[in-house]
Amino acid sequence: MKEVKQLGEASKKKKTVHSKDRSSREAKSITITYPWLYASLVLFLSIPLFMFFMGYLKLAVGIPLTLVFFGIVLFCVSDCLNDPDGHKLLGSGSDLKIPVSYLIGFAVTALLLSFISGAGEYIYTLQDHEYRRAILRDLINYDWPVIYNYSTQTNPDVIEIFGMASGERAFSYYFIYWMPAALFGKVFGFAAGNFVLFLWNALGIFLSLLAMSAVIRKFTSWVPFIFVFFSGLDILPNLVYEFTHYKDWRWFEGFVTSMSYVSNFRELASVFNQMIPCFIVVAILLLSKNTRSMGFTAGILFAYSPWAVFGILPMVAAFLFGKDLRASKISKTITNTLSPVNIASAVLLLTVFGSYYMSNSNAVSYKGFAWEYFDSPIAFIASYIVFILIEVAPFAVILYKRYRKDPVFWAAVATLLILPFYRISEMNDFTMRGSMPALFLFCILLSGVVTDVMDQKNTPTTRKGWLKSAAIMLTVILMTFPTLLNLFVIFGSVIQGDKGNEENIGSFGNINQAQYAEVIEEQFFAKDYQDSFFYRYLAK
Repeated sequence: MKEVKQLGEASKKKKTVHSKDRSSREAKSITITYPWLYASLVLFLSIPLFMFFMGYLKLAVGIPLTLVFFGIVLFCVSDCLNDPDGHKLLGSGSDLKIPVSYLIGFAVTALLLSFISGAGEYIYTLQDHEYRRAILRDLINYDWPVIYNYSTQTNPDVIEIFGMASGERAFSYYFIYWMPAALFGKVFGFAAGNFVLFLWNALGIFLSLLAMSAVIRKFTSWVPFIFVFFSGLDILPNLVYEFTHYKDWRWFEGFVTSMSYVSNFRELASVFNQMIPCFIVVAILLLSKNTRSMGFTAGILFAYSPWAVFGILPMVAAFLFGKDLRASKISKTITNTLSPVNIASAVLLLTVFGSYYMSNSNAVSYKGFAWEYFDSPIAFIASYIVFILIEVAPFAVILYKRYRKDPVFWAAVATLLILPFYRISEMNDFTMRGSMPALFLFCILLSGVVTDVMDQKNTPTTRKGWLKSAAIMLTVILMTFPTLLNLFVIFGSVIQGDKGNEENIGSFGNINQAQYAEVIEEQFFAKDYQDSFFYRYLAK
């Protein structure tokens, strides 16, 4: 009896300790309500938009637009917990209980990733950061809207390329991601603005990691891992190139002519101004409980990346008409789709930013069907098949069983299958940026699948199960190579003392090296801007 009593007491003691441990773990968690997370994501995208309206547009235009879109943001947040029929959902079911360790881990990851990928240019940077640095500098040093005069160019080689020593051109680019940093830099200087850009970028990465976790309803180290390393299996065609040196190879992630789907890290290191907003937009759509404000939450992407809009539209259509967000009555579904917020957002964003982008009609010099850039139709078909097998098929197969009934998944697959048929720009921004929404969807969904595969509770007990898990993890291992290569280039350059190319341009108003002049004039200068709708009626 004594022994039994001792066991009982030990059992009680053990249970008490277990209860305390559990309470301790729960005490080390922070709950973020769904509306707060949703509001944070929407505000991250909206704040630069408000700054653009107030800083770049006439006050008679900017103030009403700011008020209208502020009202739209308030509606989005207040309506985020209502279902398609307008009924309030229980918030606790969508709230996030985040372990403090993951909250700190995500924050540290975001800061490190923002630093390593080059925001602020505190480390050796990859492609195009000399342009990014010049954009921030000019947004700080010039009045808004930014107008250049050729007379400020001091490099004679640049003047010769331009063929003129006077005259004005307007700055033309999708730049609103820089607005918080630029506004801060106007007050405290370029170095301070550059630091704010680094922090703003880190905040965007942090929110992306939180949003990924919210979508898959799990907190795991696989979320930042997949976010950083998601890519196609580019290592395979590059191994072939090492042995054959076939002529269509261009670069590691551009192994066939005119077709490129780019890894997450490469996008982050090259076009963070498009990548982060696009990722957050995709996450917002996946977290949405209704479709009444998707005209804004998806349409705002047009302000950050016009190319990515081509990829987001099929997914938005799948959300709007898919059964998950469909109301109980067809009339209500139509009303949700044609809500005042959706219509007003789409019309106003298209008018403002469409007219702004149209002010530069010279930005696209390469365009046409992709097969026109191949020696023969057979070469195009062969390249297309290889491209899809490397970039799309592995992930579509992995996700198929779980998401085969999801129209958004099929919209993403269809988008990735269709985009390679057309080319816009020399590097084909149409495929590289247009593919971002669909690839980010794959990235988010894959993080959930990999988490489940690596969960010990799901350890396969059959040969088929082991093979399936092994195939998924092999795909994950192979997809890390593009990012590992980029990291090797970055850290190798740092060790060798290479400072990068960030000051090769300096300013679009006074270009340091003439080799950049032609691209800048074509892609960033709007000729005869005074006659455009945007500068006649909207801009200051």
